[in-house]
Amino acid sequence: MRARNVIDMHLVNRMQAFGWPLFVLVVAFTIVLSVGLIVGSQGPGAQAGMYEGMRWSGAIFALLGPLIGYGFTSMGQYFPLALGLGLTRREFAAGLSAVFLGNAVTYSVLITIGKTIEKATDGFGLRVRFFDVFYTGTGASWQTLVQTFLLILTVLFLGAAITAAFLRFGQVFFWCAGAVLALIALAIIAGLVLVDGFGRALLDVLTMGWGPWMGVIALIGVLSAGVWLMLVRRTQVG
Repeated sequence: MRARNVIDMHLVNRMQAFGWPLFVLVVAFTIVLSVGLIVGSQGPGAQAGMYEGMRWSGAIFALLGPLIGYGFTSMGQYFPLALGLGLTRREFAAGLSAVFLGNAVTYSVLITIGKTIEKATDGFGLRVRFFDVFYTGTGASWQTLVQTFLLILTVLFLGAAITAAFLRFGQVFFWCAGAVLALIALAIIAGLVLVDGFGRALLDVLTMGWGPWMGVIALIGVLSAGVWLMLVRRTQVG
């Protein structure tokens, strides 16, 4: 099976494969450290407030931008190229799945190690939070590893599924997806305004435990991967 060729294809452009995600991660990390230096000069009180406030910082997931873009590129550029080189759709799907799994493992391990170091050094000596935030998990290191792995893998498959749907259905897909999202948003707003207890129920859902949320993320990932696999078999490329 020539799935290895698909993996090699994705590693040719090293800047796209590794450079941009790491570059964005380093830039975001540098900004957080700079903020820590500035606020730290204002005294312990300001530093303590910053440390607590940064618990909700989403700077770490600046990483998700390049990764979902990687999912777009995989289908938008490499899929037609792979078919043109004589690879089968099954070989492409197997190879790309391995690429996505490798990325998810690599970055989830990197984030988990970073969080461990950050906690051990009290925010790199500046009382900042970059890795140790709500979105990477508030529990043990293994929870951070699982949470970031699922989230990154889901984002990659979601990016690939979106691009595959666009290749299959064209602009109609974006119009329909936009309409569905708008209807969902309107339904939520209407529920908050018109239905007693809706806000409380919504809050209960949003604040459910770690396990259920991991189930939700995993479900989105499975659905994204399933849609992508189905569309890979049917998408025509010019």
